[in-house]
Amino acid sequence: MTRYIRAAFLLVFLVTSTACSSHQSIRYVTLDELKASLPANPVVAGFDIDDTVLFSSPGFHYGMTNHDGPDGTNKYGPNPLGSAAFWNDMNGNFDNFSLPKESGKALIAMHSSRGDKIIFITARDSSKASILPKIIMQDFRISAPDIVFTCNTPKKDFISSNHVGIYYGDADSDMEQAISANARPVRVKRSPLSNNRTSYQKVGGYGEEVLIDSEN
Repeated sequence: MTRYIRAAFLLVFLVTSTACSSHQSIRYVTLDELKASLPANPVVAGFDIDDTVLFSSPGFHYGMTNHDGPDGTNKYGPNPLGSAAFWNDMNGNFDNFSLPKESGKALIAMHSSRGDKIIFITARDSSKASILPKIIMQDFRISAPDIVFTCNTPKKDFISSNHVGIYYGDADSDMEQAISANARPVRVKRSPLSNNRTSYQKVGGYGEEVLIDSEN
């Protein structure tokens, strides 16, 4: 019996130690710490859009779940993200319902105050019309925002060609692409209300810094 009790204590100890080590390995950072760590000279700061600076789930939710097509089907077909009609509506109308994240506002304000160049690099498809520039201009007080649509192709080349020194994103792929492009990766956490199902399993797992309270 004593042997089993010892084994049980050992198992609990190992599980607890592993959990603590995993938590402690995440490099959490505050906005002030981020600002203090940046070089004195201006840098190029790159931002993902969805779930990084904008909570855009309302438009995506409608696009993925509507029954407004023939016989109650999805009006954008079986693969809405592959539909040009969806992207025309998302970029051209649904972003009216996207909400700016407070952490996004704070990050952009910090970089703007330093005189950094800000560029938005999103995996969204482009469209005939887009209100994204207007939304970003209004929400983040940026005139003539620079937005790159990668159309779901890897962001690495766009991050590199625009000389981005620090890149903010929510998805695992954002961290992977930033690292591949030799940019400093910083993780922005998703809102718990997000309907984004792209990979988000390795927060802190790339050695990236994770911005505290950035889910808000």
